[in-house]
Amino acid sequence: MCLGSRIFDSQEIVSLSQNNAVKAFIGLGSNLGDGKALLQGAWQALGDVDGIVLDGLSSPYMTAPVGMTSQHWFTNAVGRLQVLLSPLELLEVLLAVETSFGRTRDDKVFGYQDRSLDLDLLYYGNVIMDSPELTLPHPRIADRLFVLVPFAELEPDFRDGLSDKTIASMELRLRDRMGPEKAIKQEIIRGTWSE
Repeated sequence: MCLGSRIFDSQEIVSLSQNNAVKAFIGLGSNLGDGKALLQGAWQALGDVDGIVLDGLSSPYMTAPVGMTSQHWFTNAVGRLQVLLSPLELLEVLLAVETSFGRTRDDKVFGYQDRSLDLDLLYYGNVIMDSPELTLPHPRIADRLFVLVPFAELEPDFRDGLSDKTIASMELRLRDRMGPEKAIKQEIIRGTWSE
């Protein structure tokens, strides 16, 4: 198990596999408060939900804000789950955990906002969907080093259902597209949970 995984017994794993658990990946982020503590708390809260087993958590990464102006850097990570919930049920859980950790959304503000916690559903097995509530895979994965770098640490050979590219190759492709002059806009520094 990767750091941050809940220890679970073999009976739990057998139960999930018999019930056709789906492998899902989520992005975790925070740029208000103690980011590492918030992400770890949210991760454990997800593990307390029936139908979810924590299966691996990347290292935390400090990342410069992307697509927004803010004085606060983000703490980001990617987590792997085994779930018995539907995609929309999992989305509801993610939103509920965000709210319980103080996430508020100001509908009057356009664009991205500083946030105590952000939980994004990146992949739900190989499901491809586009609905008003949820788009899978997450539509901006290929443009975000703060997702691709921790994801590649966790599972570099996972294949995107739309492009059939591995996460590791998507990261390399983004770095090539960005070039050295733009790299500073997606600055990313790997940390550890124990710091």
